[in-house]
This record gives sequence, C-alpha cells and structure tokens, in this order.
Amino acid sequence: MSKRDDILQAAERLFYNNGFHATSTDQLCREAGVSTRTFYHHFASREALTIGVMAARRARFFSDLLPAQHPQALHGLFTTLGKWTEQYGAQGCFFIKAWGEYAEKDAMLAAHALDYRYALRRYISDCVTDEALANAVWMLFEGAVMSAVMLGPDAAKHAGDAAARLLSQQEACQ
Repeated sequence: MSKRDDILQAAERLFYNNGFHATSTDQLCREAGVSTRTFYHHFASREALTIGVMAARRARFFSDLLPAQHPQALHGLFTTLGKWTEQYGAQGCFFIKAWGEYAEKDAMLAAHALDYRYALRRYISDCVTDEALANAVWMLFEGAVMSAVMLGPDAAKHAGDAAARLLSQQEACQ
C-alpha cells in the first residue's frame, strides 16, 4: 500500500470516529505513520485530503453495488449497507457528518458531501422506476443508516426486507 493510501485510510477512520475538525494533522500523520512533509507531499491541504477521502469512500461503496438494472440491485444495496456497518461502524453517515461540519464553513466540501447523497438517490431511482416507491426505498435506506446506531447491521437487513415487501406489493398490483 502507498503512503497516500495510508493517509487516506487513517483520515477516513479518524474523521468518521472523531470528526473532521477535531482531527489534527499531527493525529493524521501519527495514525498513518508518515511525516508532516510526506502528508503535504500527497495532499496540498486538509481540504484536498477531505475531498480525497470522500472520493475514495464513495468509489468503494459504489463499486460494492450491483448495476442498477440487476434484479437483485436493491437487495444488494441493503446487504452492502449491512456489510459496511459491520466493517466501518455504525455512527451515522460519513457524508452527512462531513456536510454537517462544512455546510456553513466550506461550500465546496459541503457540496462534495451532498453529491454522494444525490448519487445514491439516483442509484435507487435507477433501480426502481416508480418515483413514489423510489422515495420509500430511499427513506428505508436513510432510516437504516441511522437505526444502525442502535441496531447495528440488522438495521440494514430489516430495511432491506421492508423494501422487498414494497417491491413485491407493487409488482402484485401491476
């Protein structure tokens, strides 16, 4: 693994667990096992690092999903959420945390955080062509993210089961 990847992984962990602003550059360097000079060699600023972390996390999550046209895409979405909750923790959405910290401080970083949410909403809309049903599935996904704080990965399973029931009901009505 490269030093750049070490920095990205350390930053993602620290940002998620401690917050973006509460994490110092010294903490990042210590956690990644790099010097400050190495840090700034790879990232010109904390903002550049934050964008890099968001881009890497987004790419990893979307690479774990099935194509939206796949018949099991929605099931896979909730399965992926459950796996991510197990692997990365259940402290809410990384991107909502980023948006919350940057919304009034840095419009560009806040926009990057919200862009993930919009992309995820588009993915669900591509999976489910009925807009009302896509909205319901979106709400189930969002609820599972927050419910995982209390229920852990089971929140994703419960929400996925509810989404499957909604899809079955819609198909039965057609």
